[in-house]
Amino acid sequence: MAVASGAGRARGGGKMQALSARRGLGPRGMAVTWGVIIVLAVISTFGPAILDLGLGIVFGVIVLITLYTWVLRRISYGSRTVPQWARTAYWLGGALLVIGGMHAPDAALALTGEQGTAVVDGASTGTGAHGMKYTQCWIDLPNGSNEQLPATGPCPAPHGTHLTVVYSPQGIIGPIVGSRSDLMWWWALVFQLVGIGILTATAVLTVSDPVLERPLGRSAGRRGKRPRPRPGTPPRNRRRF
Repeated sequence: MAVASGAGRARGGGKMQALSARRGLGPRGMAVTWGVIIVLAVISTFGPAILDLGLGIVFGVIVLITLYTWVLRRISYGSRTVPQWARTAYWLGGALLVIGGMHAPDAALALTGEQGTAVVDGASTGTGAHGMKYTQCWIDLPNGSNEQLPATGPCPAPHGTHLTVVYSPQGIIGPIVGSRSDLMWWWALVFQLVGIGILTATAVLTVSDPVLERPLGRSAGRRGKRPRPRPGTPPRNRRRF
C-alpha cells in the first residue's frame, strides 16, 4: 500500500508539474523573460540598422515577431491567453523601436563620426537581386577612401562638387551628407526611449498585477456585483417562518 501511495504521489506530482508548465511561468520567470525580450528587441532594432538600414529594419521586425510568438506567448504565458492590452502595448512599443532604428546611423555618427568635406566621384548603375536596376552615388572622403552613400539614387551634386559630410573613419557606417548638426540622432533617442518605456511598463504590469489570466479592468467591475438569487430561493435578510 505504501508503494502504491508513493507511486500515486509521484504521478500526481508529475501531473502538477506538467500542468504548471502548460500554464506558463510565475512572476520571477516572467520578469526574466521580459528582461530578455526588451534587451533583444532594442539590440535587434538598433544595431543592424546602423550597418544596413533596410536589412536592419527587416531583421528587427522578424526578431520582434519571434520574441512575441515563442518567448512571450509560449514560454511566459503557456496555455494562458495574452491579454489584449498587453498585446497592443507590445506591438506599439516594438513599432516605436523600429521607427527609432530608422535613424540609428545618425545616432551612431553623432557619437563616433567625424565631419569633413567630401568630393562627388560619380554614380554607378547596378542590378539588384530582383533584376531591378538602381543608381548608386560614390564620394571621396577626407581620409582618402571611396564610399557610397547609404541611399540609392543619383548624386546630390555633379562630379567634383565638394560636399559636407559626416562619416565613420573606420568605414563601418555609411557617410551622411550634411553637417553634424543636421543629424537626426534625437529621432532615434526619443522613439527608442518611448518604446523601451512602454515595454517596461507592460512587463511591470504583467508581472506584479493579476491580469495574467483576465483582461485589465474587468476584475474591478465584477467585485461590486452580487450573485442573483435563484427562483424560489428566499432573500438572505428575511427569516423563514
